[in-house]
Amino acid sequence: MIRHLHLLFLFAAALPLQAKVGEWHSLRDEQGKALMVRFEGIQDDRYLLRRQNDGRLFEVAPGLLPDSARNHFEKEAADLDREIARLRETVGKPLFAGTPFEVREAAEIAKALGLRTESKTKHSTSWRLYARADYRLFGARPYSIALYSNENGHPTSLSAVYANKGDFGSTAGFGEDHFTGGNDTTIKSLEAAMEKDEKAIEQAISSALGDAETQRYGEGKSRRTVKRWDWNGHSLLLSNEEDEYVSLSIVPLELAEAGGKTGKVKDTDLKKRIAADVIREENGDIYLGQVPMVNQGPKGYCVPATFERAMRTMGIDADMYLLAMVGETSIGGGTSVQKLLENVRSQVYRKGRRPKDEKIKKLRIRDVKKYIDAGVPVMWTMRSLSEYNKVATANTKRRKKITDWSAWSSTIAEETEQLTEQERIEANHHICMIVGYNEATEELAVSDSWGPSFERRWVPLGVADWASSNGLFMILP
Repeated sequence: MIRHLHLLFLFAAALPLQAKVGEWHSLRDEQGKALMVRFEGIQDDRYLLRRQNDGRLFEVAPGLLPDSARNHFEKEAADLDREIARLRETVGKPLFAGTPFEVREAAEIAKALGLRTESKTKHSTSWRLYARADYRLFGARPYSIALYSNENGHPTSLSAVYANKGDFGSTAGFGEDHFTGGNDTTIKSLEAAMEKDEKAIEQAISSALGDAETQRYGEGKSRRTVKRWDWNGHSLLLSNEEDEYVSLSIVPLELAEAGGKTGKVKDTDLKKRIAADVIREENGDIYLGQVPMVNQGPKGYCVPATFERAMRTMGIDADMYLLAMVGETSIGGGTSVQKLLENVRSQVYRKGRRPKDEKIKKLRIRDVKKYIDAGVPVMWTMRSLSEYNKVATANTKRRKKITDWSAWSSTIAEETEQLTEQERIEANHHICMIVGYNEATEELAVSDSWGPSFERRWVPLGVADWASSNGLFMILP
């Protein structure tokens, strides 16, 4: 939220004419008290100024400033326009504008980059693009670009992942098809691609913003060394994690200053929020309506993607590529749930949450009911077999036309009995989410991290148990 400064600045202290964009300047209020501010753009013909003492952005009409301050800010605005032109040429896309992240419309950035909506809840929105081979951003081809916004529609972060062990060399497809593909990546070829991408990106940014500084960024096991450039309220962070990925993140300057450490949502506030997100339908369906979606793309990142969704639901910032690194995911995919759970445990605890895992012999509604009722998604290990997916997709479509739910219960019970007589095949090992249930019809609502069309599919309990690998994982308040 931007506050307006109408009468605060009555006169200014002398401003150095040689000052550069992004420097702090001293103004004096009507009581003669000095106030340090920084110019950060123009919005609706008003200057955007950031106060040094609390980091807040304010708007002020140019006519309310004394001539010395107004003349200087006009010069900074002209310098900013020239920098934007250079950056847009460097980026290859109209990514930057004359206002910092927290006051821009995220949808505007998504459109500029060609991103598609991945998830939209009451609390946040995300966009993602798995880019074609000819797509370029900062002189290199990103495999994935993800943009996140808060409940107000303003960006919180942009993440572009370049050569990485999940996407690079992948021959798998999207969604269910990723089980039929593979990966022809070698460590040697990945290293060469990562080195090439990092060099291209660093040269592109440095040509517009100068040399980078280095710093440590992140929390817990995901803490890493990044190259950092600051510009107009943004920080650009370039990371090269050996044998893992090259990524470029754009975050608000204050987050970079804090080393990537974010605050935690109060336990009482979180419990209230997630409980309010539980939806109860007249037909007996009870499900979670505000779980963010992540599309793992053409790679075997079901574990990191599903953990990201669970963590974000519980108020913890997360990224599947970082989680893949933390979970020691192999090239192309393949992550131990227990290994990932072990390595993110400290991060979960630091944010006031607690992880829990259960091993069950037989999947029952009572195993998940208490968690769903409280607003907590349940991560579930299973085998994503073709017969299971056919039932999940078909039944979800059929349910839209149901008027007699008692008859529906009998119908799916008969169909379940026929399917579960088939041999249990140990293949297509997968993890997804159980996000709902219907006790009367004995069905579970299941969500795969394959994009919006897999947000919620309804599966008979017997079919789910037939496909189950019997592991349940939760992140609790």
